[in-house]
Amino acid sequence: MNDFADKQVRVEMDSSVALITLARPEKHNAFDHAMALDLHYAVRHVANGARGGAVRAIVLAAEGKVFSVGGDLAYFAETEDRSEPMRLVATALHDTVELLTAVPVPVVSAVHGVAAGAGVGLALAADIIVAGPDAKLRLAYTAGGLSPDCGATWILPRSVGMARAMDLALTNRAVDAVEAEKWGLISRLTDSDDVVGEALSIAKQLAAGPTEAFTATKHLMRTSQDRSFVTHLNSEAEAISRLVESPDGREGIDAFLTKRAPTFS
Repeated sequence: MNDFADKQVRVEMDSSVALITLARPEKHNAFDHAMALDLHYAVRHVANGARGGAVRAIVLAAEGKVFSVGGDLAYFAETEDRSEPMRLVATALHDTVELLTAVPVPVVSAVHGVAAGAGVGLALAADIIVAGPDAKLRLAYTAGGLSPDCGATWILPRSVGMARAMDLALTNRAVDAVEAEKWGLISRLTDSDDVVGEALSIAKQLAAGPTEAFTATKHLMRTSQDRSFVTHLNSEAEAISRLVESPDGREGIDAFLTKRAPTFS
């Protein structure tokens, strides 16, 4: 992973788990165009590894006191025409969010401190969101005269309902970790300050699991709201019928029947 030595985003491998770390702590992991491109390059690299079988789970984390404050407003203010820099950063981050949601292995985000602006969208793009006791989510866009990006206006109404999503987007109030868990914004709230360690522990468990089944499950979950119920039931039937004949499907059933732990390929 030496390709990332001079980047603002690091990639490290622990067995078959890829750890992607935002590494611009002096700027609270704020995104200028260079960092947005670094993140896209890192996620694309790891996604290629997932498609090839070398990566079986991914953790998205951050250095420093906060997860990410979103876009680097000072960077956008450097030019007279701020539209093009904003478009370039947003496009790179949106390409990254698409990759994270489509990658065929589980993605776990480890959120500590503040996640604001684009940092919220990135954190919520994961399949499992683990938050530490000090975590706070704040959209913050309209406070700067902007509208949300990174999928926030798509994800939030679906996860917390339109009323709460509107409240968060229009008032920019911060949601602490306890409230975020209660609302279903995060998957797990940990008492440990080692949020990355908790996320890695979950990712390692997932990496030992049936990757093909995880891929099918992710696809079914993420397409469920774009289909009719009957159409989706047909997709579920097709997926489970295919998986029961797969090596992992056979191993999982045989292990259950013989009362032993499964060994997935």
